[in-house]
Amino acid sequence: MPEILVLVFSALFIIVFIGQIAFSVFNNFNFSKIPKKYKSENEYRPQVSVIIAARNEEQNLRLFLPKVLNKKYDDFEVILVNDASTDSSKLVAEAFTKDYRNLIIINIAESNGKKNALKKGILKAKSEYLLFIDAYCYPVSENWISSMVNAINEKDIVLGYGGFKYENTFTSKFVNYDTFQIAIQYFSAARFGKPYMGVGRNLLYKKSVWEKVGGFESHNEILSGDDDLFISEVANANNTSTCITNEYQTMSVPVKTIKELVRQKSRHISTAHRYSIFASIFTTFDIVSRSLFYLIAILLLLGGQWIFALSLIILRILLLYLIAWDRRKTLNSKISFHYFILFDIFAPIFYFAVVISNRFIIKAKTW
Repeated sequence: MPEILVLVFSALFIIVFIGQIAFSVFNNFNFSKIPKKYKSENEYRPQVSVIIAARNEEQNLRLFLPKVLNKKYDDFEVILVNDASTDSSKLVAEAFTKDYRNLIIINIAESNGKKNALKKGILKAKSEYLLFIDAYCYPVSENWISSMVNAINEKDIVLGYGGFKYENTFTSKFVNYDTFQIAIQYFSAARFGKPYMGVGRNLLYKKSVWEKVGGFESHNEILSGDDDLFISEVANANNTSTCITNEYQTMSVPVKTIKELVRQKSRHISTAHRYSIFASIFTTFDIVSRSLFYLIAILLLLGGQWIFALSLIILRILLLYLIAWDRRKTLNSKISFHYFILFDIFAPIFYFAVVISNRFIIKAKTW
């Protein structure tokens, strides 16, 4: 490799390295400022409407619906919207109404997307406080509802963390890693005063906020967006709270294969073209700069710059792992160091596959 190219690539390598470390420090610093717990200044406990949209979730409803219904809270209703399920979801859900009078079931004959199902649940809700969880999720703590209500703290929106059950499979471990990386970013942005998304697995907001902007109408033509496009539309530095510790968390069952995960992520990024400039840059900076880092590293290695390239690769991985050490404990991320290294390299390849899938493969018509 010509010396001038070595100098150019080396300079770019160092710049990207510094950018990656600075971005990680920025995110983890913001994350560290999130309160570990919110204390209610009074005993005010408003009625809460927990809303679940379900489509063909027979097994998950059987396992996880009782975990939602058995929360320690005086006044709450659970609205389950069965979105044209073709399995036994309806029968499973209706069986629970015998023991739980606060369970309300809405059956939709023909599916028109998750946002339509959520809309019907929201319109049915008696409460101003709407708490969302998916059918394949369950709250980690029995105090989940009260904890999320405490976190509202005179605000309108609470962004919670929705983790995934850790299983001893490659896909589960990668989902765990990826969920952690995404959470660090959107919690950091919210703490910085620029909230751009939440997760439908664990989200609370006031019904009046939803009504004020006409619900999901501004992006109703897009299959996804109930948790990112909606939040980016209504959330700001003054009306949004964040909560991260165990009492505020939910847990979900991950998909089983990488192919399923690619399909799922393709659906998620279908909303990306509607993101603000800030959100677009913030959500893509890490994966784009990481891809560039490894691409330059390969060029330097091929050019014989082994010591320099490997030294910076090792230093970067060590720094990133150590910077996020406490954050992993907070969010119950169990990724070991060697898997952290593997996924750090694998993630750019995975997201390239997601982009290709989203661009060239026929889009899903149902959620």
